[in-house]
Amino acid sequence: MLDTELITYLANLSKIEIEEAEKENLVSEMSAIVDLMDAINEISIEDDINLNGKGVDLESLREDQIIESYNRALLLTNASHKKDGFFVVPKIME
Repeated sequence: MLDTELITYLANLSKIEIEEAEKENLVSEMSAIVDLMDAINEISIEDDINLNGKGVDLESLREDQIIESYNRALLLTNASHKKDGFFVVPKIME
């Protein structure tokens, strides 16, 4: 199914260079990926689908827990540049 000719063709389409030694490795890796996708396609999930329209089973979700957050003033004590309760950092994008 997959061979070095196909890898060469795909590399040319992608405009990338692949060394000859690497092509054999790619053939085995891509074959494994294709085999995995074929195995996934064979799985029947129709019995597992929740068809009642709920989507998410709310019974399986964990309960929200309210926990105390970090003290902002304490976090900013060692900051050399701060303003209005936030860190000030250099602008990196225009």
